Amino acid sequence: MKRQWMFGCVLFPVSVALAMDVQLTWTYGDGKNETKQVPLAETAYGYRLEIRRDTIPPNVKSLSILPEFARAKSGDAGYWVLANGNLGTFRETKGRVTLGAPFMPMFGMKTPRLTFVAIGTGMPYYFQNTVTAENGNYALETIYGKNLLRAYEDIAIEYHVLSGEEANYAGMARAYRRYQLNRKACVPLRERVKSSPELRYAVEAPEVRVRHGWKPVPSPKPEQTPMDEPPMKPVITFDRLGDIVDEFRKQGVGKAEFCLVGWNIGGHDGRWPQIFPVEESLGGEAKLRAVIRKAQAAGYQIVAHGNHRDAYIIADNWDAEYIMKNADGSIPRTKTSWGGGRMYTICPKRAYERFATRDIFQVAGLGFRGLAYYDVFSCVPSPACSDSRHPLNERESAFYISQMMKLAKEAMGGCASEGAYDHFVDNLDSVLYVSFANPFKLSNPMIDRQIPIWELVYHGIIVSNPFTTTVNFTAQGRDSFLKTIEFGARPNFYFYSKFKSDGKNWMGEGDLGCATDEELRTSVAKVKVGWDIYEKLSSLQYEFMEAHDQLADHVFRTGYSNGAELITNYGDQPFTYRDRTIAAKDFLLIK
Repeated sequence: MKRQWMFGCVLFPVSVALAMDVQLTWTYGDGKNETKQVPLAETAYGYRLEIRRDTIPPNVKSLSILPEFARAKSGDAGYWVLANGNLGTFRETKGRVTLGAPFMPMFGMKTPRLTFVAIGTGMPYYFQNTVTAENGNYALETIYGKNLLRAYEDIAIEYHVLSGEEANYAGMARAYRRYQLNRKACVPLRERVKSSPELRYAVEAPEVRVRHGWKPVPSPKPEQTPMDEPPMKPVITFDRLGDIVDEFRKQGVGKAEFCLVGWNIGGHDGRWPQIFPVEESLGGEAKLRAVIRKAQAAGYQIVAHGNHRDAYIIADNWDAEYIMKNADGSIPRTKTSWGGGRMYTICPKRAYERFATRDIFQVAGLGFRGLAYYDVFSCVPSPACSDSRHPLNERESAFYISQMMKLAKEAMGGCASEGAYDHFVDNLDSVLYVSFANPFKLSNPMIDRQIPIWELVYHGIIVSNPFTTTVNFTAQGRDSFLKTIEFGARPNFYFYSKFKSDGKNWMGEGDLGCATDEELRTSVAKVKVGWDIYEKLSSLQYEFMEAHDQLADHVFRTGYSNGAELITNYGDQPFTYRDRTIAAKDFLLIK
């Protein structure tokens, strides 16, 4: 059977002496491949590829897209960049790096021939990038796989050609930022705080998460009932939270936004989507309302950790109807187990209709104001649901998640979530951590380092913390401390970040606790150190991050739109920059 594809073909002259074809490789269900070279459409910004959804073959398994300019040779000057911050130079002769479902639908490459950033504008969800080195030949491919046969719109990729001072990874980020701002996908913080005093406060305050209580994680009982539910361990009662507030004031922490984790029935991830009653072993609703008023009277914001994605069978409002379904109508059964047992995923449409429109305002009624936190939403790709009663593609799913975030902003003043997927940046104010990667233990020899590509796009638009291991940054090692500064973070602190019974502490080993008054004082002192630093740096949150580069081994420069520069020196020796000396293992703000 002869297969045909249609592409956008409006041509404009571009003075780059390089082949501007793209290699398309279709892989079919029978394992056979078909490769074809086709021309890219030339545009004012560079090139564009468009593949109409009605031309996708019915039995295709995957599609690989490889422009000729996305190739390089070992030893070439330059690098490749992926949306998760991985940067690699062309120093290997063999290897492979794969990034599935990137945080942002963008990636780029700089070679001696051309520098470009690619932006997925049609079907941007769920494509993956693969960087391969084979016999010294590098290739940066875009691959559409499992969602290809249910494409809900045309595939489209813009390739923006960068030159001069734009031809670097900061220029790649700026191009994508312009794309997002121009299409009104997001609005800078400087504008949004004008109508949200809660957002303004949060931007200028560290986040302090307080884990009140939890059941064993992973759960020894995957499918729990009220008869065999593991006991909830109350660690920080609402009265004890009042002691934490008092100690913050005593030590002079000027601003903080407390986020209460596990205040709900069953503690942290105890019975979602059931929220109420407020966990009695912590003090119940009356004590919770009292400590909310106390924190606010002391000058702090206080918000709740919530979840409109996960569900557990033990919930009193459990109903398989609202759970996302596979294509055959079955319920996915994952091995993921948290406090409530085996975790199931609620369809975002049903989460919005059945829970968010009621529960968000009920939670706000307890007195919470600030950046209401909703777990997981921005930490995973936008999901598709195949239940015939509430089917959703990835774009529709992102819409409903964004609508839930919008409700939270209306009810409490702002919205935060866990990760950095940018499908709903129109209503996302804060990110708990951009990446789960360890920037000091690279996962692949082809990767040279982690760069703040997400921050170069969204700093000045969304506040964030870069890594899981930079939570509690003043209680971690000095390198994690400096990484928080280098990546322009809003600091996050966590009482009892280490809670899992299997010992897998993904937020690092530095923790805060309050089992005794002495431990409480010591923990708050670590927050005070972070507050003293952030008080001097928080004004930078309103600026775009415009530049980032490596000045020397172990020394980095981060530049902002107001001209300020932050120099971070991870080395063991002082470093001099513009007649200023940055001490070993230290940083310097230059205005």
